[in-house]
Amino acid sequence: MALFAINVIAAILFRPFCNKKSKKKIVLYGHKLSGNLLAIYEYLKAHDQVGCDVVFLTMDQRYYYELIADDLSSVLATRFQCIKLLSKADAVISDHGLHVMSLMLYFSNLKFFDVWHGIPFKGFDAKDFRIQQRYDECWVASPLLEKIYIERFGFRPNKIKITGYARTDVLVKQDKNREQIKRSFGLVDGDIGKIVLFAPTWKQDAQQRSLFPFGMDERAFFRALSELAQRNHATFVMRAHLNSGNGTNSTWPGIVQLPHAQYPDTESLLLVSDILVCDWSSIAFDFLLLNRPTLFLDVEAPFAKGFSLDASYRFGPIIANMGELLELLQRYLNEPWEYEARYSEHAKKIRNDVYGEYADGAATIRCVGRLRTHSGIPDINGELT
Repeated sequence: MALFAINVIAAILFRPFCNKKSKKKIVLYGHKLSGNLLAIYEYLKAHDQVGCDVVFLTMDQRYYYELIADDLSSVLATRFQCIKLLSKADAVISDHGLHVMSLMLYFSNLKFFDVWHGIPFKGFDAKDFRIQQRYDECWVASPLLEKIYIERFGFRPNKIKITGYARTDVLVKQDKNREQIKRSFGLVDGDIGKIVLFAPTWKQDAQQRSLFPFGMDERAFFRALSELAQRNHATFVMRAHLNSGNGTNSTWPGIVQLPHAQYPDTESLLLVSDILVCDWSSIAFDFLLLNRPTLFLDVEAPFAKGFSLDASYRFGPIIANMGELLELLQRYLNEPWEYEARYSEHAKKIRNDVYGEYADGAATIRCVGRLRTHSGIPDINGELT
């Protein structure tokens, strides 16, 4: 962090003396190049005629080398290249906070935009967004989120722009090859069958919180799921939250570990998942767009500040115990239409509340449009906007 701070200060000092560039420089910043940031990155790279360079800035040296190995544009925050990048950058788009880069909010003319990283069940207040409140704009998913940002999170109305969530475009279009996605996650065995994704949120404000529900220990929980998977020609994918690290190292037949820390492309994983099991994770609102069975665990929410979106926004069955979970998984693995018959109307209402008309496959384009408005990058036809 100290080297990053030195680089940020140096960039602030050098910015007034940097020459104008033929291309605009856009910096993406977050824990991983995933979600909304990845969608914007891929769009700008695919449409290189918009006249800008887009780079992901990271403090994680190991992750930096992974990105470079995958031919993705990245700069390590602790290296000299960070000074050069931030000295000439035109805009920063982040999905969490800024760490020491927040100094540039006060001492530079750099434009800042926030896309956040999930539609939240978790409650926040204005103190949680003191940094983002100084941004030029925050791009949100819907009118409902706009209202929450203004009334609960303390944002001025002119700072909030409704674009939709860029990362949802791929879920709406569903135009990726499922078999290719499975191969990218190592799910290539002929016995994979249907995929059930278990994606609990992290401990957050409840430090003693277990990854496993209903007071079960790891062994009993995995044994039950493994037996169900083998009986139903299915695979359970265990996905630990980014802040939960790699979760567990347990190995069981029919269970695959794909923690977010190692496999950050959540949207692709959702595309190949047939059922989602979660608790209070915002991943539920992404999966909502796929109209597939979603089971919510009836466990206490680990939020000290209550809810942004409360329990009424859980759009599938609420599971009270392990026996009920196994029963409904068995049913929906074999008869998914039963879920649709019972829950589809309620799910449609929640989708309309949470996304409005903005889950239409064009959210990324709207985000880039907002970027053009502030940063002067040309549109696809080469005209400045």
